[in-house]
Amino acid sequence: MNPLADKFVSQLARLTPFGKRNNDPLANIKSATRWVENLPIGDAFKCQQAIFSELKRFNENSTQYTKDRLVIFMLLDEKSRDLQDTLVRQYLRNPRMSRPLESQLWHAVYGLYWEVARGYHTFVLHIARETGKNQHESQIPLITLRAIRTFGQLLKWRAIRYLPAGEKLWLRLHNLYRIAESGGFHRQPQRACAEDASECSCETAYLHILMLNLANSGTLYPKQLDLLDRWLGGWHEMLQLGNDLNPDVHSFAVDLSADHGPRRVRKPNTDKPLRFWATAALLQKLQEIQTALQQGQTPVQLGLTDARTTESLGLLEHLQRQWSALAAREQRRAPRKSSKRLVDVTHGLNAIVSQIKAADIPASVSPYGTGLNYNEADDVQVYGFITDRTRERVSHMRVPAIQDSADVERWVMQDESECGYGAIVESRDKDWLRVGALIGIKSHDASVWQIGVVRRLSRLNDDTSSVGIETLADMPTLAMLHDTATSGYTVNGFDNSGASLPHACLWLADDPNSVMIDPVHFTPGKVFQVHGIAERKLIALGNPIEHSKGWMRVIVEPVNS
Repeated sequence: MNPLADKFVSQLARLTPFGKRNNDPLANIKSATRWVENLPIGDAFKCQQAIFSELKRFNENSTQYTKDRLVIFMLLDEKSRDLQDTLVRQYLRNPRMSRPLESQLWHAVYGLYWEVARGYHTFVLHIARETGKNQHESQIPLITLRAIRTFGQLLKWRAIRYLPAGEKLWLRLHNLYRIAESGGFHRQPQRACAEDASECSCETAYLHILMLNLANSGTLYPKQLDLLDRWLGGWHEMLQLGNDLNPDVHSFAVDLSADHGPRRVRKPNTDKPLRFWATAALLQKLQEIQTALQQGQTPVQLGLTDARTTESLGLLEHLQRQWSALAAREQRRAPRKSSKRLVDVTHGLNAIVSQIKAADIPASVSPYGTGLNYNEADDVQVYGFITDRTRERVSHMRVPAIQDSADVERWVMQDESECGYGAIVESRDKDWLRVGALIGIKSHDASVWQIGVVRRLSRLNDDTSSVGIETLADMPTLAMLHDTATSGYTVNGFDNSGASLPHACLWLADDPNSVMIDPVHFTPGKVFQVHGIAERKLIALGNPIEHSKGWMRVIVEPVNS
């Protein structure tokens, strides 16, 4: 080939988007539109993955930043949103899915957000460098806003899985906001997407992410994080960033040069590019919403979407602690001290019940073997005295030891307080280890089990997690709940027909008394006969105190038979 032909081919290759193939679906906007419209309908995961693959190829082969390339990229982003929302709903509505399915869905959602953020970030940086020279400079406010919001989704989905930010996400996000500030469009209201109900700006989108991060202390469920994400959209007008600190007003600050999120204002270094904001107006709004809920208004009436009242009240209380000024921030209930204690841990209501049963066996097991129930009291009942044969056999027999259970794990606690423990544990194969998990804990050399709930979780890496456990003050007592037996039998006006097998529960003698039960057995006002608790024969199930996967703590009310 002659030099002129070589030059022509080289120029043609330079103008062709990212190594265009003859059948490349993203060769131009027309073919990209046709390709998107021909995606298979009915399989959201398959369609989402197809768009993800093209976005990834688009980003990895990015050499040109033409107007057509930006339009194609924005088209793929817009067409992926409904598919992404479908997968997000599937993830959040199925907290009991298996670990492989959870991992597949999470990586699908996170992967698409990553490619969208990566693409917009690249375009923003290129356009910002070419200020005054770029033909689609007018679009930089929109794509900057989209980039900021997508980085927010990356941080949210890492929080949903209790992962640290990583990947310099905070630095990239701060840089995007600085570009918006330097361009003078950080407070320009616009709709990031055509279907958005309201406008927002780069500043409000950035503050939205900062506030969500402040609320996340590793103690919220994925569904709560998503709910809060939706709530924040209605509170944007009460937040605004400032460059200068007013110590009487501002509560929080963010360092635009640091790879971390916002912090409470303590001793700010004025040499750093800090931005400050106040939360007093928002906290007042939260208090008003809380009061209205307590007075009977519904969450929907108050702009809290379709959340339940009890769920909303609990989350509002959490937000008021997390978003308060330094003096009113959430405090530890008890001081924590370092310790190295070996403990046995089991998880789930059924496993805890089994371990408490096993711990009680030595007191009642027959010395003649676990298949017999014969002791000295039986001799007294039959003969009126203890026979020599019984005395002789008992002296030669020992109570059989309880074998270690496969349900019990051994953890080393790193610190402890009057209210619980902190530990770093191997978590790769612990699908059950989530905020809200019910666990039983006892010292390795003890026999009495204590009830605990996982309140905080942070995954340090793929193999280990930092876990915070709250222990309940009362030691549980194993009890059996029997349905009141005869058809048509009523107690205090409750019909308790249809008796069934008894249900094991954990009785907590507190004020008020409560029981830990399986949620499938819960019916408000349901009357049970209790075996195993001396002071009470009949109880009715009252209001739930707390519940999570596989367990529910319910107040018990006295019943007069």
